[in-house]
Amino acid sequence: MTKKIDNAYITLLVIALALCLMPIVLPKAGLALATEFCVVLTIALAWNLLGGFSGIVLIGMPLFIGIGGYTLYIVANFLAVPPYPVIAICAAVSAILAYVLSPLLFRLQGAQLAIGSWVMAEIARLLCLVTPAVGAGGGLNLEVMKSVARNWRLPLNFASAALVLFITLLAIVVLLKSRFGLGLRAMRDSDAAAEAMGVRTNRVRLYTLVLAAGISGAAGACYYITSIQITPNSAFSQNWIAMTIFIVILGGIGSVEGPIFGAIVYFLLRETLSGLGPGYFVISGLLAIVVTIFLPEGVWGLVRRVIRIDLLPVAHQPSAEPPALPSAHLQTQEILS
Repeated sequence: MTKKIDNAYITLLVIALALCLMPIVLPKAGLALATEFCVVLTIALAWNLLGGFSGIVLIGMPLFIGIGGYTLYIVANFLAVPPYPVIAICAAVSAILAYVLSPLLFRLQGAQLAIGSWVMAEIARLLCLVTPAVGAGGGLNLEVMKSVARNWRLPLNFASAALVLFITLLAIVVLLKSRFGLGLRAMRDSDAAAEAMGVRTNRVRLYTLVLAAGISGAAGACYYITSIQITPNSAFSQNWIAMTIFIVILGGIGSVEGPIFGAIVYFLLRETLSGLGPGYFVISGLLAIVVTIFLPEGVWGLVRRVIRIDLLPVAHQPSAEPPALPSAHLQTQEILS
């Protein structure tokens, strides 16, 4: 029997082809914007993995974004190597930090967890502000970028951000389609029910936090490669989390497609309405209120009702064929019949 190809992998293939074509078809300004889009979408996907699929609401995500950025500058400048391979180290450092802080974070729940993570991000910002080794308030410059030819910087910046985005999408889809993803969603609905089903909630929560932190660290590194300078106030800014939550809520929390559509709408709004000054923030706020009240499933929920198809379905698929019954059991059935 021919096995049907999953829509999720077809969509991922289309996304990969689109990302490969962008450096060819987009002008320099468009490619720079596409790089930022990839970074922002990656962070939104990471936060949605926590808040949307596991119920772990963190306001302190800028902690991992900023750590990823600072790790890139420190390691690349110290080793005097191009920054692009260092992105993997940035992801690892942010993931390790999340693992170390997890006992403190998971002692908290709900609003306490959200505020506690925000406090950790603020502590990191203040420490960087008073530490001369990382430039204090003046921050650091990415000196090693001088070794990268100017005409190669923009394509390499985009390639790095696009690769991190695609790996993130692939990892999330594969993860959520597995039994781990099933346990993750069960934990979001009820810890007690998930544990009754045999889900080790503490382990699932830890692995999810570490993965989301690593993704955020890699995305932060990609972003600060393009800026060539990093400061504590920008790296650990709460603007990161405000933008991320807006995108996820706008697109549709708890779905993989939601952050994608939310990021598209966010960038369309920003690029078309930013000239309105304060009016841009008013319109964005009103839009968020309208979506929350009338479209709780977000923009993606509306699109899905129109096209009637899931682009990135992540529901766990059990085996299509029932397991074979033991021969003794079959004999028993024959006797009873």
